[in-house]
Amino acid sequence: MNYRTLGKTRIEASILGFGAMRLPLIDDNPEHVDIKKTEQMIDYAVNHGVNMFDTALIYHTTSRSKPGVSETVLADILHRKGYYDKVHISTKMPSWQITSWDYFDKTLDMQLERLQTDQIELFYIHSIKDSFYEDIRDGGLYEYLDRVLSDGRIKHACFSTHGSLELLDKILQDYDKWDCVLTQLNYLDEDDNTGLEGVEKINKCGLGTMIMEPLRGGQLAQNQPQPILDIFSKAKSNYKPVEWAFNYLWDKSAVNCVLSGMSSLEQVKENISLVENASENMLTDNDKRVLGNVRRSYADLKQIPCTSCNYCMPCPYGVNIPKCFLEYNLDKISNNENKSVQYMFHLHEDRQAHNCVGCGKCLSACPQTINIPEKLELVEKHFGM
Repeated sequence: MNYRTLGKTRIEASILGFGAMRLPLIDDNPEHVDIKKTEQMIDYAVNHGVNMFDTALIYHTTSRSKPGVSETVLADILHRKGYYDKVHISTKMPSWQITSWDYFDKTLDMQLERLQTDQIELFYIHSIKDSFYEDIRDGGLYEYLDRVLSDGRIKHACFSTHGSLELLDKILQDYDKWDCVLTQLNYLDEDDNTGLEGVEKINKCGLGTMIMEPLRGGQLAQNQPQPILDIFSKAKSNYKPVEWAFNYLWDKSAVNCVLSGMSSLEQVKENISLVENASENMLTDNDKRVLGNVRRSYADLKQIPCTSCNYCMPCPYGVNIPKCFLEYNLDKISNNENKSVQYMFHLHEDRQAHNCVGCGKCLSACPQTINIPEKLELVEKHFGM
């Protein structure tokens, strides 16, 4: 395993981190995590040097308004196996729900209890957005962080965001006790949201940089359209699609740790196998040109930038928003004359796009700032069910 220093935390972090957002399930309920399979994944990861584990209060929940089971599942396994004190844990408190010290104080205590610890090493304010940042800042966010840093309940103050570069600047300027930042970056999102420029800025500030969505919810690792595969097949470097995605990030000295939300032991093994040859400045000039061509091709092909993070779920009217967008994008990218039958076969009628009433509840939840009701109209028009 390769390690890099996580900014001013001084943690020597494995360059591959274990994201506990997409754990294997027993059925379609996100709260029904398959404990046996998850334990096998964690065993393999720890025994092969992965020492960074990331979770959040709302991971593996049926509703973003209530806690999920990811924190408890992860903590139970790590404690039971004797791994907890050998690894580093990061978790997150929902930024959009921070309205008072009472909420902050009680929620943090609950998270400490769920993680079975007296101190959270890497504590994140989760998914700060442009639309409400000033409200939570002016409402006392930094006073709350000062309190819990002082009383020792957290060791490092961190934040995550899918917001704009301008928002990142504000957050970094408004508080001088940040130690680590989690942002989205992959070879398709280099210029989107905070992008590569944001990661480099965070790094120059001496803060740890952690990366989410390296594979864009798996889209860069599997089922890639033929035009993309054709570009990769002509490259001098014989990388698999998942290698291109991870190597793009590990090539950059500003990137400390890349989180991957793995769902199977096979994915854990595959991702760890890629680490051995990973290093800074590993991509050749030809490799970079290849990825540039891929970006341009994807931009021509894809129409809805959904990463299947499920923050928009559940829809109060039953629409399976990520699945609707996935089938739409894949259908558009495949460029087949006949519309895919996957939309009809994989989505029951009451989960399809036509059930959207335009209530807008999903809009504030989407990290990619997609106009979801508008795009669902496109889905419905395309499939014409």
